[in-house]
Amino acid sequence: MALACPSCEAAAAEYVGMADDGRNEMKCGSCDHHWMLGAKPVSPRAVVPKPAKAATSRATRTTGSGSAASRPAGTTRSAAATAPAPAPVVVRFPTLDDMPGASLQRLASLKAAWPRQRQRPDPYAADFRRLHELMFSSAGLPHTEPGQLKDFVTSDVLALSGNTTSFSREWNRLGDRDATERFRSVVEYLLRGESGDDEDSPADPALEDRFTALAEQRSPYAMAGVREPILTHVLTVARPERFLPLLRVDSGSGGEGKRDIARSVLGVELPDVDRSRHTVGKLACGSNDLLLDAIGAGFADVDDAAAFLLWAHAQG
Repeated sequence: MALACPSCEAAAAEYVGMADDGRNEMKCGSCDHHWMLGAKPVSPRAVVPKPAKAATSRATRTTGSGSAASRPAGTTRSAAATAPAPAPVVVRFPTLDDMPGASLQRLASLKAAWPRQRQRPDPYAADFRRLHELMFSSAGLPHTEPGQLKDFVTSDVLALSGNTTSFSREWNRLGDRDATERFRSVVEYLLRGESGDDEDSPADPALEDRFTALAEQRSPYAMAGVREPILTHVLTVARPERFLPLLRVDSGSGGEGKRDIARSVLGVELPDVDRSRHTVGKLACGSNDLLLDAIGAGFADVDDAAAFLLWAHAQG
């Protein structure tokens, strides 16, 4: 059976090659998402060579002046062979300071050209957002019905979660009652952690870390089929002041992921997802915050801001 992509869940994984840390680099043939397979180095390439130890003392023949006898010709040792391997390059997450001056000027021009009076891209988006913000509140979530939760995931209002086949398969396997409880647990842990606080509690992992644990199915609250797009979809309605209805960092051939938009509109490159420094949760939340901070004020809400970003991205 082909390996499933952790982003779009399509069984289209392709082997790219071995990374410097010994893990296997994979690519999805469907959405072009890249990820590393394996938890720890399995290759000698993953071991940083130790500096060569000083040669053990040997008796040397001395000349009349007391200097050591020279080595025979052709036996000189390469300095590179004894030098320690260079430290791996760490790509930091970009900030607004990394935006080129030309990109700043172009963004200002695009904002000036963005028409202030225009038809909303989705007239039902605001109502959909308000309804589900109440549904996902601490008071409303325990009373949500199976049909409401399932419709939220599969609805194309506000934002489309993409391929939901795995989610639907898991829902049908569990049945309405158990699937509803499981999805409620996902939403509750994502938004409020184990403490149940709407504001992040120091006792809980950060939102980005909870997101990662759920997306990678490493949390006891995770549900099969609920990954980055669905988790981001929940955040867009439950945190309407912060999260754009742009559900993927990497969107594959569609070209409208947050990585594509950051490159074309801001002129910056986002780091690749990895399981240590730039996790899927940190990329999902960090790219959202970077885009929102970059475009600044002047938009009615995050839906309006997302429409602008997609328009600006399409300008080439």
